[in-house]
Amino acid sequence: MGIPGAIPECFVREGVYRALLAAARSLPDGIGLIVLDGWRPWRVQQYLFDTLHEAIHHRHPDLSEAELLERTREFVSVPSRDPLAPSPHLTGGAVDVTLCDADGLPLDMGTLFDEALPASHSDYFEHLEMLTPEQHKARDNRRLLYHTMRDQGFTNLPSEWWHFDYGDQLWAYYGPHHHAHYGPAELDTIENRWRRQLG
Repeated sequence: MGIPGAIPECFVREGVYRALLAAARSLPDGIGLIVLDGWRPWRVQQYLFDTLHEAIHHRHPDLSEAELLERTREFVSVPSRDPLAPSPHLTGGAVDVTLCDADGLPLDMGTLFDEALPASHSDYFEHLEMLTPEQHKARDNRRLLYHTMRDQGFTNLPSEWWHFDYGDQLWAYYGPHHHAHYGPAELDTIENRWRRQLG
């Protein structure tokens, strides 16, 4: 996708991985789970935030900085390494997923992954009175994804049908949890090991 600092692998915490396996196994025959994104390097989070912020500003130049920040945060978290409020994907506890058919082709969810539109809100189709057949199918697919993930302990970010959390700060906020289990994480690269060793 041309995102600076992006990595081809998808990493999550072990607890998230185990819950994802359970979710995938619980799906009806012929339906699978595709993991689209998990842990993100800091640089990727910063790029995504800055890029969406600029795109919204370009489209709506009259927005105040506070309004611009609010609109940006609807779809991309502020980059943060703060142990008390890290960016969810920086913890390895956030995961973006969708459903697929038996051939691995993504099911229709009503919007594409990462579309910054009101229609990407998880409950968007629940509020429409008259649904087309395509919208009915997308709504049903979203319901299946939502309940499958919730049944394995994930919480959902209301503005993104694809985003689920397990053990991070959003999981604590949107679920019946008193606190998060995961803080910021980094890959254990040789560079990071040397930094720890040489202090």
